[in-house]
Amino acid sequence: MNLISERTTKASAESMIHSLQDWWSLAGVELDYTDQPAALLAIETVATVKEAPPTVAATERVQEQVKAPAQDEPLPAAYPDFLDWLAQDNGLIEGSWSKHRVSPQGGLEPEVMVISALPEKNRNGDVQLFNTDNQKLLEKMLYAIGCDSQQSYLANIAVSVPMDGRIDEQHWPALKKRVLHHIGLVRPKRLICFGDLAAKIIFGQDLLTARKNKQFINHSASKTEAIVTFHPRILIERPLFKAEAWKDLQMLTRISAS
Repeated sequence: MNLISERTTKASAESMIHSLQDWWSLAGVELDYTDQPAALLAIETVATVKEAPPTVAATERVQEQVKAPAQDEPLPAAYPDFLDWLAQDNGLIEGSWSKHRVSPQGGLEPEVMVISALPEKNRNGDVQLFNTDNQKLLEKMLYAIGCDSQQSYLANIAVSVPMDGRIDEQHWPALKKRVLHHIGLVRPKRLICFGDLAAKIIFGQDLLTARKNKQFINHSASKTEAIVTFHPRILIERPLFKAEAWKDLQMLTRISAS
């Protein structure tokens, strides 16, 4: 018993999980269900279940998953129409995520456009572009490059929050197309991209790679200088990163010098 106990203790969690998965697989439990009752450990029954053709419901589920990534959004050409579309259209990617949508804030042709991936919940549960604490730090960051709230435009790539807080990768191309269209309508002079997810969607790079150099976004026969840096939420949680964020901000042309 001591030898068995010792071996069990030394076994890694991963190997134990694989062992359990193999056992359930041999028992045929990886299948959703079978039309015929069967003895769980009967070899003949397991073989019969595995050879059974997929049900109509299972086939429809697979077809639905295959069709899901093919969503292509019609993007309104005029800025007011684009805002209305974001706020009201039921065909948006976010249409099934939440009823609470957050609209961008700011005037056209701002000194700085700030983009993060998703809205945030405040302490009272309200959904906002940035929650109160992150908004305060954001204003300090903008002030550091000579920009005030009247010269900035704030937006999220998605206008609502998914149930699990994640954006499925199948939606990234459509959301990138949308946000680039958004940038083209707003026509900012500079762009700040916050966070790893936003960097991956817009620039196709993770945060640590994208923030190494100044980025540029081409639109309407012009290009906008951009940087990628840490989200204010991360800077509040890990203050040591503030020095790195300051280095990122210094890559942007200062407002007062323009």
